[in-house]
Amino acid sequence: MVWTANTLSPTHRPFLSTMLLLVGIVLFFGHSAAAQAREDKVLVGGTGTALGGVQIVAEAFRREHPGIALTVLPSLGSGGGINALIAGKIDIALSARPLKESEASEPIRAQEYARTPIVFAVGSENPVDDITLQDAIAIYSGARATWPDAEPIRLILRPETEADIALLKSMSPEMKDAVETALSRSELHVAANDQDNADVLERVYGSLGVTTLGQIKAERRKLKPLAFNGVHGTVETIRSGEYPYAKRLYIVTRKDISGAAADFVTFIGSPEGQDLLRSSGHLPADDLP
Repeated sequence: MVWTANTLSPTHRPFLSTMLLLVGIVLFFGHSAAAQAREDKVLVGGTGTALGGVQIVAEAFRREHPGIALTVLPSLGSGGGINALIAGKIDIALSARPLKESEASEPIRAQEYARTPIVFAVGSENPVDDITLQDAIAIYSGARATWPDAEPIRLILRPETEADIALLKSMSPEMKDAVETALSRSELHVAANDQDNADVLERVYGSLGVTTLGQIKAERRKLKPLAFNGVHGTVETIRSGEYPYAKRLYIVTRKDISGAAADFVTFIGSPEGQDLLRSSGHLPADDLP
């Protein structure tokens, strides 16, 4: 038998009504609390290049929004971050490239938020301060194997599919050939991601590789960015165009972004967020001429 308010005596009906109301209230607020808990957890992941700068901004955001649990994950890579976003595993992806055509068909959108100089870098103890295109060609081709102090040059590479490699190849036809020669040398270390790349550059004496000013500054790496053809890669020189080599960084979000994730994106573009980016070697997109 199914008990309803009509099967009870008049004296019991108010009790049942009260109980039903209480159950409804509990279910409503329980559902709302669960939804709020989901809303207030934000996961950010993607290219290792962007993690240091975004982590600095995230620390300031947490102080102003203590109710939002914001986590910046270890490197997933640009593609890994975008795939995790599409799958609903994270709330914000960080990418060092625009969306591919196949990704643009998904319910996501990308917005450039900063640029940072791509630089040749050595360990902080290396006495060398600059490098020319001809130097780079000689080193990558293997024609030059030592630094001026006779210390062996230990070249650190990235996978051939990485944007850093594409940029090196774009410098000149001779540099393209030199990079392809370097990639064919099995004895050279190929760093799997941006953090591995910086770790090896710090650890291996005499090393040379490509990274970004933003990663060096934000992660406080013990690395020295070299001037290239007499020009230092800085926020000011990429703004002026004097230094042409910069990595573009994108925030990628779902179109149905949560309120908490949207708050963080807004904070990145705020005056405080942009000041933090500038101080860590990034040129905010709003500063572009």
